[in-house]
Amino acid sequence: MDLRYAIDDILKSQEYSDKHSIKEETIHTETSEVWLGPNKSYAAYCENREINSILLIKADHIGDFVLSVDSFMIIRQSFPDAALTLLCGPWNKPLAASLGIFDQIETVDFFADRADANQPHFDTKLVNHVRGLQFELAIDFRVDPDTRIILDYITARYKCGYESGACKSRLTIAMPKRELCNVDNLSFHQRLSLLNLAHCVVDFFQENVAVSIAFRELAATPSGIDLAFRGGRPMVCIQPFSGRTIKNWPFENFVKLVDWLCKEMNVAVLVLGTKADLENWESISRIPLSPHIKSMIGKTSLMEAISIVAASDLYIGNDTGLTHLAARMDIATIALFAGINSTELFAPHGRQVTLIKAPVACSPCGITNSKDCTHDQICMRSINLEFVKMEVMAKLERYVESPRERGWRNGLPKTVPDRPAQRRAQRQ
Repeated sequence: MDLRYAIDDILKSQEYSDKHSIKEETIHTETSEVWLGPNKSYAAYCENREINSILLIKADHIGDFVLSVDSFMIIRQSFPDAALTLLCGPWNKPLAASLGIFDQIETVDFFADRADANQPHFDTKLVNHVRGLQFELAIDFRVDPDTRIILDYITARYKCGYESGACKSRLTIAMPKRELCNVDNLSFHQRLSLLNLAHCVVDFFQENVAVSIAFRELAATPSGIDLAFRGGRPMVCIQPFSGRTIKNWPFENFVKLVDWLCKEMNVAVLVLGTKADLENWESISRIPLSPHIKSMIGKTSLMEAISIVAASDLYIGNDTGLTHLAARMDIATIALFAGINSTELFAPHGRQVTLIKAPVACSPCGITNSKDCTHDQICMRSINLEFVKMEVMAKLERYVESPRERGWRNGLPKTVPDRPAQRRAQRQ
């Protein structure tokens, strides 16, 4: 059976309808929020915070400790300047000290010294000696859930490990538990599972420099597109389309936003889109006419579009490839996200990205075609235009300069250097 038809059959089935149908009165409308993720984890993920103190927890036995050493090495190499503390079983302290990885080693009698002995009852006094210590990051390197309770008694800004109901702390990174059906799969080997956690933590808190350099070199390629229309104004690049119409913010909102940006914020606006967008959207003709508004819909290649985005001071778009590129190039980005998927799975990564979504009850739905949505794309219709304007103003003030500095409003003389141009020069 064709996979597309199989998915359509699932979406139209009564079972799917019963599971995902939401009473209309429970769906909130006209609500918008800047999405930060659970425990504000998305903010930490995007900002790539510097980590200066780390606690690694490995309270179990010698064999388990040996299987964890690769992961300890990864953390040490990735955070060479961080103070690294280990909390382990007392029987592992001499071995841990001989490795030369840790700056400090503490012990905890969480388990009996023999694996076949009864596990002692956990007493909070066991961790009193570390409760007064302050860490920026704590990682429990045990796949099984039992030691996760230790994290409840540790003071750390970020706590990571495999997901577990054994602790009350909300983990910044909670790796999914392995399923019993996969126990005969070597990819779930204990050593590889812990390496998976270590690499995930490192990649969460540190930007991949090689990827960033590659995108910056890509952005430095001249587009050959004439941007003289901006006339010295800050330029906002807008992509009002995506590969799925169900992910698109209502086009009339983009039209109003473009008009407001040009008339009220005195910025230049360049609108991007593919040839398919030009052919399929009759409403494109409603984009306001102005010397400082330029439509390049259907007129650029992907590489030209990337160069244009790199030259902009602010990018606004739906969940689409260009939005991810803008965010990754550290362009000030506002991403408008639909509710069809869990945001944690596809949120763009970048130091200057703001993700806006509407917390509607029917999300995530997994629907890929707008005709199958029984709520008329309420997740996108509920993203309020005025809310988006407020975030746009915050971005322009923060990343472009204030009106008095730039002199691009009220006819004030320009008194400061063109910082966006300086940032682009640095990226190049």
